[in-house]
Amino acid sequence: MGGDIAGYTGTSTGTSATTLTDTGAAWTTNAYAGHVVVTGSVYGVIASNTATALTVDKWYTPASPGGAAAATPGLGAYVILPGGQPAFWMAMTANSTAPALTDTTLAGEIATAGGGLVRKVATYAHTTGAASYTLTGSYTANGSDVLPVTVAKMGCFNSASGGRMPFETALSATATLSASGDALTVTDTVSL
Repeated sequence: MGGDIAGYTGTSTGTSATTLTDTGAAWTTNAYAGHVVVTGSVYGVIASNTATALTVDKWYTPASPGGAAAATPGLGAYVILPGGQPAFWMAMTANSTAPALTDTTLAGEIATAGGGLVRKVATYAHTTGAASYTLTGSYTANGSDVLPVTVAKMGCFNSASGGRMPFETALSATATLSASGDALTVTDTVSL
């Protein structure tokens, strides 16, 4: 999440829905995993990289990070930002196993396509002078979700799919969603 290595600028020689290539680059494998690459009017969270290619989870538009994937960018200048992408994507699970420092994924993450309980952008809030901030996710079950489900734990990630999970928290109380329209709001407080 912090500044682990310096950023990088260059000119792309190829792009696709999930890649950016720079044949003139000589990156260390996966040195930029978790970083953000910005090109044109879109950005992507880097899932992995080779010496000359970045693989991103998808292309995002800054105005709608939780929306559909943006169009594939054209060739041109790009920048890889130093540090990591903020972890504001919140996911839910029915798995009640206690969080562990070694966890890198959210076991049993609810990921039903079209469901209302899938990973989404959480709302960030911070009060000046406070040594904490909150992330709040609001979920409403729909007809695509597998119900009933008892939500027991949440995780925050730095991308819409895959990505790094710096936060995993057992809910203070489980919540059972039984029917389409049932709603759940989860607030995670991060102490600094």
